[in-house]
Amino acid sequence: MLEAISSAAGGARAYVCCRPPGDTSPQARLLATRPCCGPGPERRPVLGEAPRFHAQAKGKNVRLDGHSRRATRRNSFCNGVTFTQRPIRLYEQVRLRLVAVRPGWSGALRFGFTAHDPSLMSAQDIPKYACPDLVTRPGYWAKALPENLALRDTVLAYWADRHGRVFYSVNDGEPVLFHCGVAVGGPLWALIDVYGITDEVQLLGTLQSSPATTSPSGSLSGSQDDSDSDMAFSVNQSSSASESSLVTAPSSPLSPPVSPMFSPPEPAGSKNGECTVCFDGEVDTVIYTCGHMCLCHSCGLRLKRQARACCPICRRPIKDVIKIYRP
Repeated sequence: MLEAISSAAGGARAYVCCRPPGDTSPQARLLATRPCCGPGPERRPVLGEAPRFHAQAKGKNVRLDGHSRRATRRNSFCNGVTFTQRPIRLYEQVRLRLVAVRPGWSGALRFGFTAHDPSLMSAQDIPKYACPDLVTRPGYWAKALPENLALRDTVLAYWADRHGRVFYSVNDGEPVLFHCGVAVGGPLWALIDVYGITDEVQLLGTLQSSPATTSPSGSLSGSQDDSDSDMAFSVNQSSSASESSLVTAPSSPLSPPVSPMFSPPEPAGSKNGECTVCFDGEVDTVIYTCGHMCLCHSCGLRLKRQARACCPICRRPIKDVIKIYRP
């Protein structure tokens, strides 16, 4: 059987036989009944150097193994921010295994992308938390994996498309639209915060996905035409009827959407009374001047102190946060 491999330079395809000559095993006889040519699978291993964790740009509680493929957080529940040592291509799936999970903390792995080169970061540039500390700065996009999915040996894959949408899947399941608004005009490095109940993660390498669109049901279709109209329709659906299938992860602050045709979906945490930053405290704070209520008071005060602080829902500047008292 021939396996199709796309050339990184010209897009030409070469076919390499993957059936050993003279093999008479039952599997080989079964393969002999199939055509030995044709396009390869939609997801292909990425040729070139596999991503590793950046050896220097990491939180103070992070320890890496000798190959920089495993990141372990020592002590506490935070200071676990890490990055990849090289940029991640569009549609290249970053694959992680959750090696160790420790119950007792609140919250789980945070993941996303950054437009900032980790090689240029100093220790002072890396805060305790990806959310909200990094995501309130320009050029950082990250959100939380739901705790019910953060199980030991879970394999998480996530990637960005050319519209700045980020998708993820768990154990090779159906892709989920995670968030949008990532700036894809330059290189992007993976951002992984080994946070909360997640104690250790392992980079498994990457796979290259074919460009695809998000259908109204939330799954990816095989169309090669990843059009702007499809993007606008699918994300609009995520804030209404299809929200349960598209936006299933807890939300940290969103970046502005790529297209002005739609507003960013409202973070899911605000609908059930939980703070959209810590996912633990009760929403009891109004943001001035936009008037949105999506934060607990402690997270609101922390956000207000951040440079260029903005509302997690509409991204308008935060001038003040006001605690409310219910009767």
